[in-house]
Amino acid sequence: MYIIHPPAVYIHRRVTADRRCLDRLERLLSGIRCEAEPMVVDDAGLNDVCAAHNWSALAHLRTGETGRGGDPIVIFNTFARQSEDERKATLAAYPHLRHGYLDGSGAWTFRKGRATLRTHSGVCTDAYELHSAWGCLHICDYCNVPDYLNIMVNLEELVDRFEDLVARNRRLKLWKYDNHTDTITFEPEYGASRLMVELFSRQDDQYLMMYTKSANVDHLLGLDHRGKTIICWSLAPETQSRLIEKRSASTSERIEAARKCQEAGYPVRARFSPIVPVRGWRAEAEAMLTQFLTAVEPDVLTMDTLKWTEPTRVWAMFDRHLWDEQYSGYVDQYAAMDPEDRPYPILPNGKQLFPHEARVAMYRVFIDRIRELAPKTRIAFCGETPEIWAEFQDEVGMTPADFVCACGPTSVPGHPLLGG
Repeated sequence: MYIIHPPAVYIHRRVTADRRCLDRLERLLSGIRCEAEPMVVDDAGLNDVCAAHNWSALAHLRTGETGRGGDPIVIFNTFARQSEDERKATLAAYPHLRHGYLDGSGAWTFRKGRATLRTHSGVCTDAYELHSAWGCLHICDYCNVPDYLNIMVNLEELVDRFEDLVARNRRLKLWKYDNHTDTITFEPEYGASRLMVELFSRQDDQYLMMYTKSANVDHLLGLDHRGKTIICWSLAPETQSRLIEKRSASTSERIEAARKCQEAGYPVRARFSPIVPVRGWRAEAEAMLTQFLTAVEPDVLTMDTLKWTEPTRVWAMFDRHLWDEQYSGYVDQYAAMDPEDRPYPILPNGKQLFPHEARVAMYRVFIDRIRELAPKTRIAFCGETPEIWAEFQDEVGMTPADFVCACGPTSVPGHPLLGG
């Protein structure tokens, strides 16, 4: 586990009612250095903590906008078994718990990916995503997680619920865990990796996908995963990994972690997501790809550029001096326009931040180097427009109607598009 120094630690009273939760709490507290003693709170007390920190009002801000520089406040919590009516009653009494699963909800969410094509011109797929925390120990300027970490510790009960969910949705083959946090940073004290890997090792045709920016993988290497867990790195060039994805593993550390996991038999993947156009991004991207693709053999690579970002808020999130001037110019151009007058597919008329030709230029650098080094590796786009897919039809050999990607619900080993 990362050693962290949060300004405060809160423990929901539900945690104290379960011996397994208390044992997990004790292990996790061994990695926490906090001057103040942990405080036990109930829903009312946690609601007061949220109100005091104004978390509800800040929920729409990105990490770079909040100016977070250190470790988050840590809340140890449990998922609560509540009916919809009970949850509504809880939120009516304690409205500040409606964000970040603070009310004990959110063990899984359903990604309505296909809807984004109609609403914001983004090609995606529908799938369930599994969660056990909201918040992160990394500090990525573009991220939407808050400056608190709400981490659930009733994992055994949670895994039982996951197993039932998987059994009821066999048509889905890949289950992503977790894109609201980076659970690998809490290991091995947390114990989620072992429980989740073992759960999916028992499945005939279902796969777990763990998603990370961490290099804390030694706890994974001895697990009996039986090839049913895929590990996907969010991979970024050097400047982005150091200065924008702060406190995350470096580019080289992530690549070495991927190499170790592949050597241990795990299928590995990478998402270049999001690509942020810093100064020198071309040379840094080529260097990263060379290092990565000479160390590992991923079956699929996915990429997207920075998106879902309101142009008027970009310079509150990022250090402008890090950016390539051409791309910062696009941001200024669209920020000066009335939002509704911005051309497709720029937000809000689409989900993108940069125009088509600028994104093509970035993808061209990535695709050319990937094809040079790994000609058989599948390449896909994440949340991109049909126009981008058409632009690179010859290079990717897939269409928005028939593709595999890093976390698509059928993008698993054995898929025909992956050579199986």
